[in-house]
Amino acid sequence: MTPPPVHPAHPVRPVRPVRPVRPAVPEDAEELLRLRVDVLTGQAATDAWRATFLADMQARLGTDPHLLAYVADAGDGGDGGNGGDGGDGTLAACAIGVVYQGYNGPSYPDGRWGRIHTVVTDPRHRRQGLAEAVTRALVGALQERGCSSVELIATPEGLPLYRKLGFDPAAHYLTLRHPPAAPGTARTAAAGGAA
Repeated sequence: MTPPPVHPAHPVRPVRPVRPVRPAVPEDAEELLRLRVDVLTGQAATDAWRATFLADMQARLGTDPHLLAYVADAGDGGDGGNGGDGGDGTLAACAIGVVYQGYNGPSYPDGRWGRIHTVVTDPRHRRQGLAEAVTRALVGALQERGCSSVELIATPEGLPLYRKLGFDPAAHYLTLRHPPAAPGTARTAAAGGAA
């Protein structure tokens, strides 16, 4: 059963992270892919999936105002945190989210809401507050873009962090997935009717 999405009950205040957090750039795409594959559940990381994710991140990071990602550099030159000078492009943690435009309503005055799709820390860099730091940065950026609500699906491991940040369970969450339509064809309606 999929856990319910959670929403922050109040604005998330930034804290000073152990390592600097920064917006992701296209050059981070391969590292975002590496981290994202670490948290895939119920889905194989096929070559096609990897290529699609990588191309999307390379094309949209820094240019699409709806795709936001924040990262913490490993800053260890690949030595596992033993004092290297970093700069090799390795990421320690990331949070990726999207701004969605829906309809206006009491919960969404401007119709904008955010969704956090990925929060992951490289196992070599866990227990340093990095997931919290990148999540705070992402939530802050979503709020700055007018998202009156931010949702995510929490894993059992991540739930304590999200509760700490003010997220509360909001509803049961269901998903209906369709296989991708073949190129050049239209998808028919779920009830078997016309597209």
